Amino acid sequence: SKKQAEKAVHQKKEQSKTKCRKARRRHINLVAEFNHRQRKNIWLETHIWHAKRFHMVKKWGYCLGNSPTEKSYRACYRAMTKHCLLQDLSYYCCLELKGKENELLKQLARICSIDTGLTFQDASCLSGRFEGSLNLYRADHYPEDMLGPVTFIWKPRDGSENRQLWIWVHPALKQ
Repeated sequence: SKKQAEKAVHQKKEQSKTKCRKARRRHINLVAEFNHRQRKNIWLETHIWHAKRFHMVKKWGYCLGNSPTEKSYRACYRAMTKHCLLQDLSYYCCLELKGKENELLKQLARICSIDTGLTFQDASCLSGRFEGSLNLYRADHYPEDMLGPVTFIWKPRDGSENRQLWIWVHPALKQ
């Protein structure tokens, strides 16, 4: 009985190796394999493109391109000389805040400071025409306990006193 079990396992191993490369690389198999491989770490939409050109690292629950391989230095340099180099930041977290504008501003004033420059109240940003960036601090702890940089944009006013604010934060700051 024990020998039969070992024989069955051995036959299964031999069977799995007999598939040719074409069969293993079929679209359905690739999708299943990719879904299996991204269970622990989320892949960005551009993962396969990056995986061919960068050394990948697993950080913050994502699989990210860290440093270019020898293949892509020339391509990156060429793109930069033509002023067109993109970076995939889709792993950044978007937080949405909704509420009365004055109440939101009152609470947001606790986590940033006018001393560092721009705040959520800046007129050009408050109108919703421009994106702003600032450093966040733990509530009422400025200048200690800096959490990190964020970018934000207000949804343009629609006549009501309720507003929407979108804040993009690095995954390390999400908590």
